[in-house]
Amino acid sequence: MANEFVRKNQHGDALVRRVGRGMRKAVGASSQIRTQAEISDYLRRPVGGFRQITVVSVRGGAGKTTVAALLATELARHRPDRVLAMDADAELGSLPLRLGVRSELSLFDLAAQRPRSFEEAAQYLQQTREGLWVLAATRGGRITGEFTFETYQAAFSAVSRYISTAVTDCSAGILTELHRGILGQSHSVVLVTPGTVDGALSARGALEWFSQGVQRSLLPRTVIAMVSHAPQVGADLARATQMLTAWGTPVVQLPYDRQIAMGAAVDMSRLGEATQAAVSRIAYEAFARSLGDVTPGQVPGQGVHPGQGAAPGAGPRRGR
Repeated sequence: MANEFVRKNQHGDALVRRVGRGMRKAVGASSQIRTQAEISDYLRRPVGGFRQITVVSVRGGAGKTTVAALLATELARHRPDRVLAMDADAELGSLPLRLGVRSELSLFDLAAQRPRSFEEAAQYLQQTREGLWVLAATRGGRITGEFTFETYQAAFSAVSRYISTAVTDCSAGILTELHRGILGQSHSVVLVTPGTVDGALSARGALEWFSQGVQRSLLPRTVIAMVSHAPQVGADLARATQMLTAWGTPVVQLPYDRQIAMGAAVDMSRLGEATQAAVSRIAYEAFARSLGDVTPGQVPGQGVHPGQGAAPGAGPRRGR
């Protein structure tokens, strides 16, 4: 496991910042707590059938898998029903590693079966300590074979009726047949980009593509996660955010975090305070859009719009 290579499990915040945070909690920060409580309540909302949230990036190294792991774990921490994290990168997929699980079975194995119950499907899954179910794309980290949308769809269909929410971590890119297939059935999309000048420009290019043709419906369902990979940021993130939000798309900045930077399994209890807040916001924005609870210019949670975001092929969901 990757954690064997970690000499010291870093906390996202430095010690002096953690001490200051403890003092602020003792004094009280009612507005922040109230906002977080509202997000927590929202993430527990019942869903009809299932909701599929897809995490993509234009290029590799953006932090896509990290965001997918954090997002799925955050949802699993709040929801009383089953949440699935699904790796859709059969070559370089590291989602199981980031979630601290390892499986000798993969979605290739599940795709070849027709489980008649969740107990049968669970043989092909792993579960994290937060209760998140994980479906790997590789067997024990080893490449299994050619990965097609048909393979993905067969595996997803075998388990989708037993879950409420699925977070799919795609390979880098958005233009392949596999990406188009997965995005086409997604209820919301998280577009991950580095917190750099070229990262912001590549995200703008992706939004331009989303705004055209058959994928146009993706634009109002997209959230941008801008990830900082270094303590000091040279880019003007405020200006980059302004450019991207001009499309009507929310931008959430995920700050540099020492715990995440280790590259091992993410530990939610050791994330920095700002990182935790950003993860909650990404989950909130993505989940709201998966419910169809947002119209252009609207803040999530200000009203559900019946008939929006209906889940294709939705079936019953059950508890953990």
